[in-house]
Amino acid sequence: MSHISKKGIVILLMFFSIVLQAQSVHKTSCNDSIVPYRVIDIHEYSFKELMDEGINTLARQLDVLHVPVKKFQFVIKGHIKRHPFALNKSGYRLKNVRFRAISFSYASCSPEGEPVMLSGLVTIPVIDDNKPAKMLVQHRILAPSYTIAPSNSLPFEAVLTADNTICVFPDYYGCGITEGKNLPYVSLNYHGRCATECALAALQIVQDAGIELADDFYTWNTGYSQGGGYALAVHKYIETALPDSLSRRINLKWSLCGGGVYTPTDFYKTAIVTGNLGTTPAVFLESLRSLFYYHKDFIGNMTPRDLLSNKAIALGLDSLLLTYDDGLWDLVDRMGETSLGNDPANYFSPVTLDTSTTIFKNLMSIFDLDDCSRGWHPHAPIVFYHSKKDNCVPYQQAVNAHRNLSDAGGKCTLVNPKSNGSHVFTSVFYYAKILRMSEEKLYKKYFLSKN
Repeated sequence: MSHISKKGIVILLMFFSIVLQAQSVHKTSCNDSIVPYRVIDIHEYSFKELMDEGINTLARQLDVLHVPVKKFQFVIKGHIKRHPFALNKSGYRLKNVRFRAISFSYASCSPEGEPVMLSGLVTIPVIDDNKPAKMLVQHRILAPSYTIAPSNSLPFEAVLTADNTICVFPDYYGCGITEGKNLPYVSLNYHGRCATECALAALQIVQDAGIELADDFYTWNTGYSQGGGYALAVHKYIETALPDSLSRRINLKWSLCGGGVYTPTDFYKTAIVTGNLGTTPAVFLESLRSLFYYHKDFIGNMTPRDLLSNKAIALGLDSLLLTYDDGLWDLVDRMGETSLGNDPANYFSPVTLDTSTTIFKNLMSIFDLDDCSRGWHPHAPIVFYHSKKDNCVPYQQAVNAHRNLSDAGGKCTLVNPKSNGSHVFTSVFYYAKILRMSEEKLYKKYFLSKN
């Protein structure tokens, strides 16, 4: 990795000049159609540096998730080396191409509806007279640590920039420059807006750098686990809430949504019906936490104590849900997850689990606010990638979303990996696919061949 060159410094100064001019004209408000941005940092990489730095980020991420790092790294590197990168064609050789990673902040809204600056990363190939052909909006898996926020830790998916692609990586609210804020885990529609604004800001950065886009430029959108739910939320936001002029600018071609929570209500109900919270009970507590921080207008006078069991309260989970600030996996460690197992009755009070109670019905109506699987008609195709044996996010999440959006007239496909293993194991196959195959082949394999 090398820091910004002299040419990069000139571009950076140009960025700041443009941003300051823009901010003198456009006030930062939650209703701006033009997204003001500010460049935080710029680095340049060779392809090898891009890959190595991304693999280092992956190692830190997998270490927190308790995944065997070395084996996973070996698999990922092997797939990267077999990817038919576009910049190895047309006279380009990857070893001769430089890649620029620009971390930036952009104007958006807080969950409370107040103006706020959020952050993200965009990566672009640095080639004279080159016109990038597409944009990838990538939503990472569960945010286990602030240190792997894309704006300060290069994601390994950034190697896909070598497909002549502008790669955009939104920081989740609570990460990057909003570190210390509470992560809105299942606030899907909120992230859909923030990540779409991040993509628009990234396009503005590219335009202000004097980079032209290919005439047939388009966007594809993907993520796994938490990122899978967020990918569907972005698809929904682009097609249902974004002005037509901005939607056309993004030109969404398709979305690949892996292992995500698409309907928080069904996610919660499934746990109650089966009596099993899966391998990560903390995910359900994080879902409840989202309600108290991001749907205050609807939560009323309820408190975590009203929802939790005596066992959970004895462990201090009611106060922990409102005070911890180190991410979901900190909650996993601090709650002593194994002491309560995965039975919902150990975590939630009887009235919370009883489907006839007012509290249960109120919870369902609040969770429904972030349902991304009903009430809209997708125009661009959507592929759901989910294991039938997922032990963290129930397979039924993908089945229901696929059925509901297909019934609404959407072009949707449901794909199962051949392994049909655990949630984390399936993530290996998901990343292997997007790192080994070109986006065009993925689209043909997962959509055209099935329709």
